[in-house]
Amino acid sequence: MQRNLAATGYCFPPATRPEVWRDHIAPVAAVESLNDRRVAELLKVEPGTRVMRRFGVTGPETEPPFQVTTSWIHPRAANGPGWDSPAAGPDGWQHRLEAGGHWPITWMEIHRARMPSTREAALLEIGVSLPVLEIIRVGVSGDDGEPVEVTECVVASDRVESIHLLHRGDSAREPWPEMINARPEDGPQR
Repeated sequence: MQRNLAATGYCFPPATRPEVWRDHIAPVAAVESLNDRRVAELLKVEPGTRVMRRFGVTGPETEPPFQVTTSWIHPRAANGPGWDSPAAGPDGWQHRLEAGGHWPITWMEIHRARMPSTREAALLEIGVSLPVLEIIRVGVSGDDGEPVEVTECVVASDRVESIHLLHRGDSAREPWPEMINARPEDGPQR
């Protein structure tokens, strides 16, 4: 994640190159019932709770739509005026969350490959037989440690690459016991 140099907010993978993105359809921001049980659980609200939903289809200016994005903002955070306006830009609303007392937001992502819905395929201008990568990002408030937003990004699988830095756990921080006094000439025979 990095700051968006072209606007207020953040850029998340898969958008890591400095390029201009645009809305491929008019973005929508409105309070709606959150009926997806999985997303409601991640946001820590009851299914059916009325929540600010931001929806958009974005991508680089010169390419087909890259991602379908749906963000759900916790009611405790989206209680001020102007949240129903998409004018904040694709990620400007996250800046508003932090400025509203939730600095610094930290994120956790859940990735899974799946087949697109008919609607997702149409929005991404792909066939329904091309898998998509679904990225669920949970934003946690730096103020109270609770979820403040959940964003679902759906990206055509032929348009994304995932890179991960792996960290050693505590049990793997020391060398294997048999390697402590090992000499190179004691290595396995080839």
